[in-house]
Amino acid sequence: ISVRFDEVEEAPRFAVGYWSIRGLGAPLRMMLSAAKINHDVYLYDIVEDGDNGWKSSYFQTKESLKTESKNALVNLPFVVDRKECRLICQTNACFAHIGRCTGMFGANDVEASICEQLLCEIYDLRYPFIAFCYRSDGSAEEAKKAFAQAEPNLQKLNHHLANEANNGDDDDDDKKVHHLVGGVFTAPDFHLFELLDQFQLIAQTLGISDDFLGQYPRLKEFKTGFEELEENQFYLKSWLHEGLPFNNCMAKAGSALNAGVFQREQKAEWRGKGKITMNPNSSKKPKN
Repeated sequence: ISVRFDEVEEAPRFAVGYWSIRGLGAPLRMMLSAAKINHDVYLYDIVEDGDNGWKSSYFQTKESLKTESKNALVNLPFVVDRKECRLICQTNACFAHIGRCTGMFGANDVEASICEQLLCEIYDLRYPFIAFCYRSDGSAEEAKKAFAQAEPNLQKLNHHLANEANNGDDDDDDKKVHHLVGGVFTAPDFHLFELLDQFQLIAQTLGISDDFLGQYPRLKEFKTGFEELEENQFYLKSWLHEGLPFNNCMAKAGSALNAGVFQREQKAEWRGKGKITMNPNSSKKPKN
């Protein structure tokens, strides 16, 4: 997928590779779109292999990527930086690289350190949710257990936003905070937004709560405000956000559109899209 914000024909500096789902790829793609930077997106489908197995062209591509990039650590997601002629993998390293290159990693060393801490905290928040999606039966009871495990991380992030709002003064409860660091876009904003969106939709779909974030007022305020920012509108209205499931097909939650569950051999309209060009003037959904 070619995402273009201008008419420059040369290959863009960045490319992001990930499965054909939202997952860890979504916040990286959203970052580049918010910065209005041309980029390529490589989506790798997972498809049925017989009655029980799964296969993907990625597993062959992975070996060639290791050789071409001279990076033995190749995994998904990855970021290609054509200007620096290198491939970066491991999620937080990808966030940090794009963040530094786009001015979304803090204004100084102190803020950069805060970004690093937040990225690690948000990844910790992700663990119980992914365990629920891929290692449980996907029931509401199992989701409640995952949300309970995520509670300490959610509370810490909610408190961090309160500190950002008040600059250490807890008396100001009215200031709205739509960014995690310094009142501007930084890499952790995007990962937190994506996770909160998934938490909220799974809670609604399973009948757990129509207002899951209501118990975390600062997180709710952050998510609501962040998704309304002008810089995020192209991505949030695009097929990359609206037309991909959260998780891969074997997951027991969020593996189909609208936080549904994929059933083996059902039509997966998000797979096999081929080459697509997206820009602010194009249709938001590619043709099947």
